[in-house]
Amino acid sequence: MSSLAAAALTGCANPRDQFGKTWYIDGAGNWGFGVVESVTGFERAGYPGVVENYRWSVTLMPALDQTLRFIARGAGERLGGIISDYLQANPGAEANIIALSAGTGVGIWAIENVRAPHKVNNYVMLGSSLSSRYDASRALAKMKGKIYVYYSASDPVLAGPVQALGTIDGEFGSAAGQVGLRGPALASGRIVNIGWSSRYERYGWYGGHTDATSEAMMEHEIAPKIVSAEIMRGRQGRPSTDGTRVSLADRELAVTPR
Repeated sequence: MSSLAAAALTGCANPRDQFGKTWYIDGAGNWGFGVVESVTGFERAGYPGVVENYRWSVTLMPALDQTLRFIARGAGERLGGIISDYLQANPGAEANIIALSAGTGVGIWAIENVRAPHKVNNYVMLGSSLSSRYDASRALAKMKGKIYVYYSASDPVLAGPVQALGTIDGEFGSAAGQVGLRGPALASGRIVNIGWSSRYERYGWYGGHTDATSEAMMEHEIAPKIVSAEIMRGRQGRPSTDGTRVSLADRELAVTPR
């Protein structure tokens, strides 16, 4: 067992926390899409910090998580507190969030609940089931950087079940993962809507609901956008380790970089 995995299991502080932390939030049901890929992709990109999975589902059933919206809102509030505590303990570190589907609601509400003066760096939304009209102004006020929204008009989940169940914020109509985030905050210039095109197929994103979470997308597309050049340059000074931590269910899994 690596020293990093041992520290995770015993509850000791992760020595890589000082180099930044990126939270990955899975979709409704927390079925594991992108959980491992976010870790290995960021490791391959040279990210010196920690990628940690934030589990929020209490039902493990997507339809219930999508409609019992207080679950996602409560999870977002709790994560906002966790991020605030992390930034308090690690001055100068960057906190980023990547979220999938209904998890993008958890992510946006987490950012809204970060305590001043702390701020999240960047936020990436994949296959978002948040309403396309959601006003992200409150979240942007708690951020230093931008919100990147990867969307696809051909997403079958957003075009099907989400239309019947409603978005994670309780609206009916287009989700952000179909058309981008088009609410009032778009005028800020800090929301970057990125539509699917065939050029992303080389990274494994074919316009589906979960395939934007591929390791190649994490390595080549997402990590370079949200992690500052200063953090990447600081990689040479990080503690040596043979694994990166990802929380999976009730255990810690050490993922060995290739």
